Amino acid sequence: MVEIMTMKIYLSNLARYTAGRENGKWLQLPMDSDKLESVYSDIVGKNQEHIILDYDAPFNISEYENIFVLNEILENISDCGLDDDMLTALFKVNPDRDEVLEAIENGTFDIINVDEVSSGWNVSLDSEEVFGMVLNEEGYNNLFSQPIPEEMIDYMDFAQIYTCLSVNDGWQPVDVGNVTYLVRI
Repeated sequence: MVEIMTMKIYLSNLARYTAGRENGKWLQLPMDSDKLESVYSDIVGKNQEHIILDYDAPFNISEYENIFVLNEILENISDCGLDDDMLTALFKVNPDRDEVLEAIENGTFDIINVDEVSSGWNVSLDSEEVFGMVLNEEGYNNLFSQPIPEEMIDYMDFAQIYTCLSVNDGWQPVDVGNVTYLVRI
């Protein structure tokens, strides 16, 4: 089951905050738009300005960000079929929210769970060698015109293959929790 990406913001009434009368609350987005409207009205009030004093999200949020737009963005992200950790990995590679959202929308990104692909492999390999082997295993080794023949695999320098693919194709390793991903946007 794919988890919906959530984020938390600490929302407050700007006038009360600047007057020293803090009245904010933590909100978890996305939430139903009618509920958000009601909660927003309770915290900020009618015809008042808000301020976001803190947040917990994989991308930057400004103090005056429109929370209704943020809520809509998160609803759209949840429709993309990526789990929370994969989305976090994408934002670690590129913290620009708009660029990542565009890549998701256009399908111009690749993400590989290294731990899943390399499960059962020799643990004494260095990480770059594993990354090169994973990219080859998943069909992203475009350095050769044809797949590497099985009898040649043991003679390949997969660390060098990874270095070439990371430089030429932009692959980057990202750790999220206890999982390593290879990501390119």
